[in-house]
Amino acid sequence: MNLVLVLRAAEDAARTAGKLQALECAAVLSPVLEFAATDAVIPPGDYDAVIVTSAKGVEFAGDARQLGAAPLHAVGEKTAEAARALGFHPDIVAGSAEAILPHLLERYQRPTHFLYLAGRDRQPILEAGLRAAGHKVHTVEVYEARAAQSLTAEALAAIPARRVTAALHYSRRSVDIFLQLAQAASVADALRDMTHVALSEHVAAPLRRIGLATLVAAKPDEEHLLSLLSTQLRKKTP
Repeated sequence: MNLVLVLRAAEDAARTAGKLQALECAAVLSPVLEFAATDAVIPPGDYDAVIVTSAKGVEFAGDARQLGAAPLHAVGEKTAEAARALGFHPDIVAGSAEAILPHLLERYQRPTHFLYLAGRDRQPILEAGLRAAGHKVHTVEVYEARAAQSLTAEALAAIPARRVTAALHYSRRSVDIFLQLAQAASVADALRDMTHVALSEHVAAPLRRIGLATLVAAKPDEEHLLSLLSTQLRKKTP
Protein backbone atom coordinates (compact mmCIF):
# COMPACT_ATOMS: atom_id res chain seq x y z
CA MET A 1 0.00 0.00 0.00
CA ASN A 2 1.25 3.49 -0.84
CA LEU A 3 2.15 5.72 2.08
CA VAL A 4 1.19 9.38 1.64
CA LEU A 5 2.56 12.13 3.86
CA VAL A 6 -0.17 14.52 5.05
CA LEU A 7 1.09 17.74 6.60
CA ARG A 8 -2.20 19.48 7.38
CA ALA A 9 -3.45 20.48 10.82
CA ALA A 10 -4.61 17.44 12.80
CA GLU A 11 -8.37 17.83 12.29
CA ASP A 12 -8.03 18.40 8.54
CA ALA A 13 -5.43 15.64 8.22
CA ALA A 14 -7.79 13.09 9.76
CA ARG A 15 -10.40 13.86 7.08
CA THR A 16 -7.79 13.59 4.35
CA ALA A 17 -6.63 10.24 5.74
CA GLY A 18 -10.15 8.89 5.26
CA LYS A 19 -10.19 10.01 1.64
CA LEU A 20 -6.80 8.40 1.04
CA GLN A 21 -8.15 5.06 2.21
CA ALA A 22 -10.58 5.15 -0.70
CA LEU A 23 -7.54 5.46 -2.98
CA GLU A 24 -5.96 2.43 -1.29
CA CYS A 25 -3.36 4.64 0.36
CA ALA A 26 -2.33 4.94 4.00
CA ALA A 27 -1.71 8.37 5.50
CA VAL A 28 1.42 9.28 7.41
CA LEU A 29 0.24 12.18 9.53
CA SER A 30 2.63 14.95 10.49
CA PRO A 31 0.79 18.25 11.07
CA VAL A 32 3.19 21.16 10.66
CA LEU A 33 0.58 23.77 11.63
CA GLU A 34 -1.87 24.09 14.48
CA PHE A 35 -4.72 26.55 14.14
CA ALA A 36 -5.83 28.62 17.11
CA ALA A 37 -8.21 31.51 17.73
CA THR A 38 -6.67 34.92 18.33
CA ASP A 39 -9.73 36.02 20.34
CA ALA A 40 -9.85 39.14 18.21
CA VAL A 41 -13.05 41.14 18.61
CA ILE A 42 -15.07 41.95 15.52
CA PRO A 43 -15.96 45.61 15.97
CA PRO A 44 -19.55 46.55 15.26
CA GLY A 45 -19.85 48.40 12.01
CA ASP A 46 -21.94 49.06 8.95
CA TYR A 47 -20.41 46.33 6.79
CA ASP A 48 -21.76 45.91 3.28
CA ALA A 49 -20.29 42.43 2.81
CA VAL A 50 -18.20 39.78 4.58
CA ILE A 51 -15.30 37.87 3.02
CA VAL A 52 -13.93 34.60 4.37
CA THR A 53 -11.07 32.73 2.71
CA SER A 54 -10.84 29.73 5.06
CA ALA A 55 -13.26 27.61 7.07
CA LYS A 56 -11.12 28.57 10.07
CA GLY A 57 -12.12 32.19 9.52
CA VAL A 58 -15.74 31.19 10.12
CA GLU A 59 -15.06 28.73 12.94
CA PHE A 60 -12.94 31.18 14.95
CA ALA A 61 -15.06 34.28 14.33
CA GLY A 62 -16.92 33.84 17.62
CA ASP A 63 -20.47 35.14 17.69
CA ALA A 64 -20.94 36.03 14.06
CA ARG A 65 -24.70 36.54 14.27
CA GLN A 66 -24.14 40.28 14.19
CA LEU A 67 -22.97 39.82 10.60
CA GLY A 68 -26.06 37.95 9.45
CA ALA A 69 -27.51 40.86 7.50
CA ALA A 70 -24.45 41.30 5.26
CA PRO A 71 -23.88 39.00 2.26
CA LEU A 72 -21.01 36.59 2.77
CA HIS A 73 -18.55 35.60 0.05
CA ALA A 74 -16.27 32.60 0.47
CA VAL A 75 -13.08 31.18 -1.00
CA GLY A 76 -13.49 27.42 -1.28
CA GLU A 77 -16.50 25.15 -0.95
CA LYS A 78 -15.30 23.94 2.45
CA THR A 79 -15.37 27.54 3.66
CA ALA A 80 -18.87 27.94 2.26
CA GLU A 81 -20.01 24.78 4.03
CA ALA A 82 -18.66 26.06 7.36
CA ALA A 83 -20.53 29.32 6.81
CA ARG A 84 -23.78 27.50 6.02
CA ALA A 85 -23.42 25.49 9.23
CA LEU A 86 -23.56 28.79 11.15
CA GLY A 87 -26.64 29.98 9.32
CA PHE A 88 -25.04 32.05 6.58
CA HIS A 89 -26.03 31.82 2.95
CA PRO A 90 -22.79 32.24 0.98
CA ASP A 91 -23.28 34.25 -2.18
CA ILE A 92 -20.13 34.31 -4.32
CA VAL A 93 -18.00 31.18 -3.89
CA ALA A 94 -14.75 30.66 -5.81
CA GLY A 95 -11.76 28.37 -5.48
CA SER A 96 -9.06 30.94 -4.71
CA ALA A 97 -8.47 34.58 -3.83
CA GLU A 98 -7.39 35.21 -7.42
CA ALA A 99 -10.60 33.63 -8.69
CA ILE A 100 -13.02 35.45 -6.40
CA LEU A 101 -11.53 38.94 -6.76
CA PRO A 102 -12.88 39.67 -10.27
CA HIS A 103 -16.34 38.49 -9.20
CA LEU A 104 -16.28 40.86 -6.23
CA LEU A 105 -15.12 43.76 -8.39
CA GLU A 106 -17.90 43.05 -10.87
CA ARG A 107 -20.56 42.83 -8.17
CA TYR A 108 -19.41 45.85 -6.17
CA GLN A 109 -18.68 48.70 -8.54
CA ARG A 110 -19.40 51.46 -6.02
CA PRO A 111 -17.26 52.03 -2.89
CA THR A 112 -18.08 49.21 -0.48
CA HIS A 113 -17.19 48.44 3.14
CA PHE A 114 -15.92 44.85 3.41
CA LEU A 115 -15.25 42.89 6.59
CA TYR A 116 -12.52 40.31 6.01
CA LEU A 117 -12.32 37.46 8.56
CA ALA A 118 -8.73 36.40 8.02
CA GLY A 119 -5.79 34.43 9.30
CA ARG A 120 -2.68 36.13 10.61
CA ASP A 121 -0.50 34.70 7.82
CA ARG A 122 -2.02 35.34 4.41
CA GLN A 123 -1.41 36.67 0.93
CA PRO A 124 -2.59 40.29 0.45
CA ILE A 125 -4.31 39.59 -2.87
CA LEU A 126 -7.88 40.37 -1.81
CA GLU A 127 -7.13 43.35 0.39
CA ALA A 128 -4.83 44.96 -2.18
CA GLY A 129 -7.17 44.29 -5.09
CA LEU A 130 -10.26 45.65 -3.36
CA ARG A 131 -8.52 48.72 -1.98
CA ALA A 132 -7.02 49.48 -5.37
CA ALA A 133 -10.58 49.57 -6.72
CA GLY A 134 -11.61 52.12 -4.10
CA HIS A 135 -13.21 49.82 -1.55
CA LYS A 136 -12.71 49.85 2.21
CA VAL A 137 -11.53 46.58 3.77
CA HIS A 138 -11.61 46.08 7.53
CA THR A 139 -9.50 43.00 8.26
CA VAL A 140 -9.92 41.11 11.53
CA GLU A 141 -7.36 38.36 12.15
CA VAL A 142 -9.53 35.81 13.92
CA TYR A 143 -7.09 32.88 13.80
CA GLU A 144 -3.42 32.06 13.51
CA ALA A 145 -1.42 29.05 12.40
CA ARG A 146 1.32 28.03 14.81
CA ALA A 147 4.29 26.09 13.52
CA ALA A 148 5.05 22.59 14.81
CA GLN A 149 8.41 22.08 16.50
CA SER A 150 9.18 18.80 14.76
CA LEU A 151 7.82 16.17 12.41
CA THR A 152 5.97 13.28 14.04
CA ALA A 153 7.77 10.09 15.03
CA GLU A 154 5.79 8.24 12.34
CA ALA A 155 7.04 10.61 9.65
CA LEU A 156 10.61 10.55 10.95
CA ALA A 157 10.58 6.76 10.69
CA ALA A 158 8.97 6.51 7.25
CA ILE A 159 10.75 9.33 5.38
CA PRO A 160 14.42 8.27 5.78
CA ALA A 161 13.42 4.65 5.18
CA ARG A 162 12.14 5.79 1.75
CA ARG A 163 8.74 4.28 2.46
CA VAL A 164 6.73 7.43 1.67
CA THR A 165 5.42 7.40 -1.89
CA ALA A 166 4.00 10.93 -2.03
CA ALA A 167 3.48 14.09 -0.02
CA LEU A 168 0.47 16.42 -0.19
CA HIS A 169 1.06 20.16 0.15
CA TYR A 170 -1.81 22.55 0.88
CA SER A 171 -0.23 25.91 1.71
CA ARG A 172 2.96 27.87 1.09
CA ARG A 173 3.60 28.32 4.80
CA SER A 174 3.17 24.62 5.56
CA VAL A 175 5.70 23.82 2.81
CA ASP A 176 8.20 26.28 4.27
CA ILE A 177 7.81 24.81 7.76
CA PHE A 178 7.98 21.24 6.46
CA LEU A 179 11.25 21.88 4.63
CA GLN A 180 12.77 23.51 7.72
CA LEU A 181 11.73 20.59 9.95
CA ALA A 182 13.00 18.02 7.43
CA GLN A 183 16.35 19.80 7.27
CA ALA A 184 16.57 20.00 11.06
CA ALA A 185 15.87 16.26 11.30
CA SER A 186 18.44 15.45 8.60
CA VAL A 187 15.86 13.74 6.37
CA ALA A 188 15.75 16.36 3.59
CA ASP A 189 17.65 14.16 1.09
CA ALA A 190 14.91 11.54 1.24
CA LEU A 191 12.33 14.05 0.00
CA ARG A 192 13.67 13.55 -3.52
CA ASP A 193 12.39 9.98 -3.52
CA MET A 194 8.72 10.91 -3.13
CA THR A 195 6.16 12.50 -5.42
CA HIS A 196 5.17 16.00 -4.28
CA VAL A 197 1.66 17.16 -5.11
CA ALA A 198 0.74 20.80 -4.43
CA LEU A 199 -2.51 22.72 -4.38
CA SER A 200 -1.20 25.57 -6.55
CA GLU A 201 1.89 26.94 -8.27
CA HIS A 202 2.34 29.33 -5.33
CA VAL A 203 2.44 26.37 -2.93
CA ALA A 204 4.79 24.42 -5.20
CA ALA A 205 7.38 27.20 -5.57
CA PRO A 206 9.58 26.44 -2.50
CA LEU A 207 9.67 22.75 -3.41
CA ARG A 208 10.75 23.43 -6.96
CA ARG A 209 13.29 25.98 -5.78
CA ILE A 210 15.28 23.21 -4.10
CA GLY A 211 14.91 20.85 -7.04
CA LEU A 212 11.97 18.69 -5.91
CA ALA A 213 9.79 17.61 -8.82
CA THR A 214 6.30 18.81 -7.94
CA LEU A 215 2.91 18.31 -9.57
CA VAL A 216 0.19 20.97 -9.26
CA ALA A 217 -3.55 20.33 -9.06
CA ALA A 218 -5.67 21.57 -11.96
CA LYS A 219 -7.77 23.56 -9.49
CA PRO A 220 -6.82 24.64 -5.93
CA ASP A 221 -9.03 22.24 -3.98
CA GLU A 222 -8.57 18.85 -2.36
CA GLU A 223 -10.72 17.03 -4.89
CA HIS A 224 -8.35 17.95 -7.72
CA LEU A 225 -5.30 17.41 -5.52
CA LEU A 226 -6.30 13.83 -4.72
CA SER A 227 -7.38 13.19 -8.30
CA LEU A 228 -3.90 14.18 -9.47
CA LEU A 229 -2.32 11.95 -6.82
CA SER A 230 -4.48 9.02 -7.90
CA THR A 231 -3.56 9.51 -11.56
CA GLN A 232 0.13 9.67 -10.70
CA LEU A 233 -0.02 6.53 -8.58
CA ARG A 234 -1.74 4.61 -11.35
CA LYS A 235 1.06 5.62 -13.75
CA LYS A 236 3.62 4.18 -11.33
CA THR A 237 1.75 0.91 -10.91
CA PRO A 238 3.36 -1.81 -13.08
